Amino acid sequence: MTMEPSNPRFDEVLREYIDFVNEQVGAYMSALAGFAGHHARVSRQVHRVSRPASVRRDPSGIPTVVWASYEDPSKPDIIHNQIVRSDEYLSANQPGGTNEQQHSRAILIFLFTYWEDETRPRLAHATGVSLNEIRFDIMGDLRTIRNVVLHAKGMLSADKHASLRLLGAMLQPDREVTFSYEGMHKIFVLIKQECARLLLGWVGVQDGPVKPEELKDIAIQFPGPRSTRRNQHAP
Repeated sequence: MTMEPSNPRFDEVLREYIDFVNEQVGAYMSALAGFAGHHARVSRQVHRVSRPASVRRDPSGIPTVVWASYEDPSKPDIIHNQIVRSDEYLSANQPGGTNEQQHSRAILIFLFTYWEDETRPRLAHATGVSLNEIRFDIMGDLRTIRNVVLHAKGMLSADKHASLRLLGAMLQPDREVTFSYEGMHKIFVLIKQECARLLLGWVGVQDGPVKPEELKDIAIQFPGPRSTRRNQHAP
């Protein structure tokens, strides 16, 4: 005999998404540390007084190429290489550089996709409402960013910029979308504030001591182990 899965708890689904957001914050911070480490190591290399005679230099004395390589575990005899000019390598790994921007875009698209395809439908199912009744302004903005990155090579047209509700001041029309360190953390906070707004609405709190827009972070804690909570019915 097969048993039908019970309806998901709204708060548990929301908690899972908050945990997912926190994982992306950690991945973002770790990536920035990695880019900074690469930048520092290559910067030291190009400023060494003693360099191999076989390394070519441009007139300023900086080596013209940097080799970045990794082994393919399935083909240990093959090493994949990236060969770029050292100034390009340093530019890509500097704060705000192309590597940071690529990673920022990937995380924002990941956050939106997980919300849209996984979390949002489960929240609607948990409360018995239509999908359109579960919405975030920040997710509407991230939908626009996703489409701009995937379909317009990152160029934010004036009409797309005008549709942004929360991120308009962070970005400029007819320019490529770029995200600063401060901007990314603002987006993380905006997502968590919207999660708090949904949670307070679900529990029926309309005029709490703290408003969602005043929060910087949110966590949902349950008594007891998760394995026992999953069999409990929502109040």
